[in-house]
Amino acid sequence: MTDSSSLPIAHRSSFWRSLAEEKVTMPITYLDAPSGLPVEAKSKLVKDIYDALHEAYPFPDDVRIFLREWPAESVSQDGKLGSEPARPVFMMHVPEGANLEAKRKMLKGINAAVAKAYHLPKFMIFIQEYPLERVALDGGLHSDNKARVDAQKKAYGG
Repeated sequence: MTDSSSLPIAHRSSFWRSLAEEKVTMPITYLDAPSGLPVEAKSKLVKDIYDALHEAYPFPDDVRIFLREWPAESVSQDGKLGSEPARPVFMMHVPEGANLEAKRKMLKGINAAVAKAYHLPKFMIFIQEYPLERVALDGGLHSDNKARVDAQKKAYGG
């Protein structure tokens, strides 16, 4: 995978500028988790998740992390309402093409961040990857945007 750290220093800013010129709208993620985490802990959690995501998906800053909190009385585990706190579930909508080793590293980073924040077992992560012809911005397919196509190829070393 190519990222800015593998480029000569003189070329790094132009690499990110070229990606930033066309607005990238992924990754978009959702963390469903128990309610009650303090704001300071949420700030640390989303920063750690962002750092992990950015390793695998080295796009400009448009990574979105939506925290959806669930009180125990709104969660059923094995058919029993409120029997235990909601087990965190993380869902990712990301562009396809990321390096497999980068994904493995990212998943370990996300898992560590969520485990540290919530101290709960059995954390699930689901990855939904999209080809550019299945993502639109402002009514236009990403696959029709040459700058977007070229930026993704460059980011993934293709």
